[in-house]
Amino acid sequence: MGEGKGDEKQHEKIMQAAQIHLVVATLIMTVTFTAGFTLPGGFESDTNSPNKGMAILLRRTAFRAFVVTDAIAFTSSAAAVFTYFAMAASVISEPELRVVMRLYKIAVFCSFWQCQPL
Repeated sequence: MGEGKGDEKQHEKIMQAAQIHLVVATLIMTVTFTAGFTLPGGFESDTNSPNKGMAILLRRTAFRAFVVTDAIAFTSSAAAVFTYFAMAASVISEPELRVVMRLYKIAVFCSFWQCQPL
């Protein structure tokens, strides 16, 4: 079941765009992962405090919003990266443009979802 010349060209363009999106999604995933460890406000370091090691801003609404949006961004970018890898794996076997297009649309949706403000 060979692809036509037009399908081949479209498949090539999609894969080139996917490479760029993969780099962006990986960078966002790295930044959100790092942000999860370097929380804003820092940690309680007083040795006599019962909250030693806890985030200082733990009870603030803005901090909770940060944690939730950071988790959403990380999950969305991880899903996008996984989908791009699935696209690359589908090229190894007999590529079908319909499957690659569907995977591409899912990955782009995940990439845009992580960049949307709440």
